[in-house]
Amino acid sequence: MFPYCFVARASTAIGVSPIIKEIVQKQAHSTRLTLKEVILMGMLAIDKLDDQSRQELADEVHKMQVNGEI
Repeated sequence: MFPYCFVARASTAIGVSPIIKEIVQKQAHSTRLTLKEVILMGMLAIDKLDDQSRQELADEVHKMQVNGEI
């Protein structure tokens, strides 16, 4: 039994892939937002998707991971 719930921090996820970090930094620069704000913006956008669109996006991202693109 684990007394704590371990959740990956966004900064850790960005650090894992230089490609993801570059995308987030470009988006932050073009929108004049902080990295944290860009990540939150993406999370809010995902929340606005319907279930089918969210699953399609998840499948696309998973495929990118499997193919080594991210």
